[in-house]
Amino acid sequence: MIDTHAHILSFDDKEDVIGSMKEDGLDVIVNIGTTLEDSKLGVELANENENVYTTVGIYPELVYNITDDDLNKLEELAKSKKVVAIGEIGLDYHAENFDKDKQIEIFVKQLEIADRLGLPFCVHCRNAVDDVYQTLLNNKHLINHSGLMHCYSEGKDWFRKFLDLGLYISFSGNITFKKNDRSFLKDIDLNKLLVETDSPYLSPEPFRGRVNRPKNVRYVIEKIASEIGLSFDELEKITTENAKRFYFKIR
Repeated sequence: MIDTHAHILSFDDKEDVIGSMKEDGLDVIVNIGTTLEDSKLGVELANENENVYTTVGIYPELVYNITDDDLNKLEELAKSKKVVAIGEIGLDYHAENFDKDKQIEIFVKQLEIADRLGLPFCVHCRNAVDDVYQTLLNNKHLINHSGLMHCYSEGKDWFRKFLDLGLYISFSGNITFKKNDRSFLKDIDLNKLLVETDSPYLSPEPFRGRVNRPKNVRYVIEKIASEIGLSFDELEKITTENAKRFYFKIR
C-alpha cells in the first residue's frame, strides 16, 4: 500500500510511524509540505528514510506573507531528489477574511514552479471549488505533468470536470463516513484513482474521532473496493500502480 498524502511531521512519534511501515503493510508514505519551513523538514525526513518521499508547497491559508524570494527558495528545494510533487497548494475559503486574490496568485505561481520542474502538483480545495476549477482551467497550459485533487469531497457534480482536465482524484477517510455520497465512485476512471489518509486528520470509520495513521489507508481501499465491486487486493494493486505513475519519482 502507498499512503499518498500524510502529514508525518505532525506526529510526535513520527519515528514509530515510519518504523512500523513494513508491519503495517505500507510500501511508501508521501509526506506533505504546507510551509517553506516544514517543506525543508520534509525533505530532510525523506532523505533520511528510504521509503518516505515528500512534497513541498505553501498551503493556501498560509500564503499571505509569502514573497517571491520565498517562492524561489521553494523552487530550489523542489529540485531535491525525493521531492515528488508541489503541494499542497490550492484555495481555502473556510476562514473569515480570506484574501481570494492572494490565494489565487500564489496558487498559480506554484503551478508554474511545478511546470518548470516537470513535477505533478497536489491541490487542496475547501469551500472554493468553483475558483479552484476555474484557476486550473485558466492555467491548463501548466498541467503538463498532471495534478491531483487531494481528499476529494466535491461529490459527483465536479469529479468529471477535474478528470477532464487530466487530474487524478484521491480519497481519504472522509469517503468512509456514513453520510457521504459514494454512488459516483463506480463512474471514476480507475486509472486516475489514488488513496490517502491525510493523517493525522480524517480518521476513517471505524476510528472517527481518533488520531489517524498512515496504516489506516487500508480502510479507504476497503470501502472504495466494496462500493465498486472489486476485492481489496485488486484495488490495492491498482492504486499502488497509479501512485507510482503519478508520483513518478517513486519509481
